[in-house]
Amino acid sequence: MKNSSRKTVMAVPLAALIALSASIVPSAGTVVAANETPRQVAEKFDYVLRKSHVTVVTKFKLSTCRYAKTGASVQCEEKPRVTLLENVLKFYGDDIRSAAIVLEPARDKGIGTLSYEYYDTSKDNATWIYLSALGKVKRIISSRDSEDSGSFFGSEFLIEDLDYRKMNDYTYKILREETFQVLEKNGPASRPVWVLEWTPTASRARKSKYGKIVTWVDRERHILLKEQYFNHNSQLFKERTIRNLELIDKHWMPRQVIMKNLLANRVSTLDRQSIAFDWQIPDEFLTQRTLTDQAFRERYLAEFRKAWK
Repeated sequence: MKNSSRKTVMAVPLAALIALSASIVPSAGTVVAANETPRQVAEKFDYVLRKSHVTVVTKFKLSTCRYAKTGASVQCEEKPRVTLLENVLKFYGDDIRSAAIVLEPARDKGIGTLSYEYYDTSKDNATWIYLSALGKVKRIISSRDSEDSGSFFGSEFLIEDLDYRKMNDYTYKILREETFQVLEKNGPASRPVWVLEWTPTASRARKSKYGKIVTWVDRERHILLKEQYFNHNSQLFKERTIRNLELIDKHWMPRQVIMKNLLANRVSTLDRQSIAFDWQIPDEFLTQRTLTDQAFRERYLAEFRKAWK
């Protein structure tokens, strides 16, 4: 699964690929007042991510290529590397459990991951990977400098890009307020945003690839519209944007998420092909049996797919 130029990892929590940038339609009580602190803005953003739904089931395609710019457009210079996956996620309060199964390409079919994410900063997240060719489940331990802190299937999404962030792992600063253009399902829209800076604490910085993160947060929907990532030398090197923002079952969800590596000229595009919220997901599905028992897994997935939109 590795190429010579990049670290590739399959065992990764996929929760944020599904729900990061999601938002419920806000009530009047969710609008942030002008005098709210940066921490309070971040908390409302986090609240929408964790409280807007209980479960999510999705099918998505992840493609990656080296790109060239022609004017304002970005075009692949090579045949994209494509992976098709199904993912199931369930919230347990602020904690999360999720499972992902690879459908394509054929050589990777059946590879699966199981992830337990904990909101408590004193607890390390747990991730297991099942390699179908070997028939083994392996626990993955990640750190900033470890092999497993690399990319997901050779993409520009890193493990920590896919985790839900823990509020106490960061300090916050509002850099400015502005109007931001986002592509929604029905066309471009101008949205009022806060530009919010996240700086990792000393303990978090030792585990993170990033020295800081800057997020464009929709002031009314508390949704991520754009994000920039800076390394520990304060150099901007990655950028996340969203496209085709759509209202699905009272949730604002981007159908497409794009991650560009500005230094390597590589781009990864995540296309959500199908999605469903708040479907009943038994706890027994989010166990290692789902990784190793295909018949058990498919019995549940067949039911979950009925709710897709």
